[in-house]
Amino acid sequence: MPQTHETWRQRLGLIPADHYYREDILSAEIERVFARSWLCVGFVQDLAQPNDFLTFQVGPHSIVVQNCEGVLRAFRNVCSHRFARIQCTRSGNRPLTCPYHGWTYDAAGRPAGIPLNRQNFEFNDADKDALALKAYALETVGHFVFVRMNAEGPDLKTFLGSFYDDLAHVSEACPDRFEHEVLDWSVNWKLGMDNAAEGYHLPMVHSGSFSLILSTDLTLSTDAGHSRYTGKLRDRSRKWWDNVARAIELERGDLYPEYASFLIFPNIIVTFSYGAFLTFQTFEPTGTDSLRLTTTGWLGKNNGRAARDMVADSLRGFTKQVRDEDRDICQVTQAGMRDAPPERPPLLGAMEDRIAEFQRTYMRLMTPTPPAERDMP
Repeated sequence: MPQTHETWRQRLGLIPADHYYREDILSAEIERVFARSWLCVGFVQDLAQPNDFLTFQVGPHSIVVQNCEGVLRAFRNVCSHRFARIQCTRSGNRPLTCPYHGWTYDAAGRPAGIPLNRQNFEFNDADKDALALKAYALETVGHFVFVRMNAEGPDLKTFLGSFYDDLAHVSEACPDRFEHEVLDWSVNWKLGMDNAAEGYHLPMVHSGSFSLILSTDLTLSTDAGHSRYTGKLRDRSRKWWDNVARAIELERGDLYPEYASFLIFPNIIVTFSYGAFLTFQTFEPTGTDSLRLTTTGWLGKNNGRAARDMVADSLRGFTKQVRDEDRDICQVTQAGMRDAPPERPPLLGAMEDRIAEFQRTYMRLMTPTPPAERDMP
């Protein structure tokens, strides 16, 4: 039988243009998407010592992860006394102590140290228990530290599905971190994810960078609301990596020997090339049309000699060029979103099918559950 032609209306996405800039949508996303999901907030390497900490922003909400005498804990980063931020930088090493009045919290989030407590408050142990910081669920896999804000929900392995093993694999394959950047873009977080999800823009936006190393013939697979692209490196890229492998005695993982890209809902993009080069990115929503991009680069095991630094410099230059190109085109598109028909989603072609998967997962969470369904066991 002849193939049925799809009209353009059958190629519409699910997220309307106004969802990329409305304040009420961002508030709903924080409650329905981010609070329910496991979020990667950082890396175990940055939390190795007692009192190491890192913070992570979800809209107006700040999460702190603290090494409390060798145990990692996650809390809302707000003092129970007068609501000051407790840890005020992206990362560092200091006790979980409020900088305003010196309240210090223990591993359970209790205010174990309250200056002048007897003279000022006379709080007993029960009072301190009641004033404990709001705690969040925390789990790790490989390099990665994940936090879930909601008290109830699946464990990390269930949430990630087969991507749990993927993250464990790329962590083992790439232990050598050579890049860590935190960048602010004037772009809605979903637009950053849409752009990172597809390869359709590569020939136009990345004609002198990414399109030279990767074929656009990619295979899609999905699991647990996340998606995976696998594909082939172009010959010139494979030859470059073969030379690198010889020069620095680079070891390769065997699970994805050419190219794989993971979209882990809601805001993680992972790319893995040659079984030995890992880029990990998170897109934190900081406003309706602003995001914070945290990006890290990792190499496979190598001899650590001078040539390794040359390779790392080359990769840093390449990834910066790709990031800058993506930032610029996303900012152009963000401006267009405010001038688009607000009720109509964008078009999504066959090469943008991973955006469609992302949007389906997003809309399942954003659509309120009818009371009759909500009450079902």
